[in-house]
Amino acid sequence: MPVRFAFRRMDAAERRHDGPIPPFDPASRPSGAARALFFQTLAADQRDDLSRRRRSLPAEGVAGDRFLIRDQARLRFYRDQGVAWTG
Repeated sequence: MPVRFAFRRMDAAERRHDGPIPPFDPASRPSGAARALFFQTLAADQRDDLSRRRRSLPAEGVAGDRFLIRDQARLRFYRDQGVAWTG
């Protein structure tokens, strides 16, 4: 006995495709340019977060703030990845 679905055309969503992935498939891996843009956007957001954090701290608290140290490491990673995928 075939399975009956509550919604029409639900069985079409379960079909499989064994051929190559189409070039504009949203499930495919992003291109190098898209990855570079993604990491550059993350770096820009991280820069904004760091500047807000620095402005909120007193001058003597900036050097030892563990959150600033962690976020600066993230910013360095995002910048490095953005440059790596640009080429």
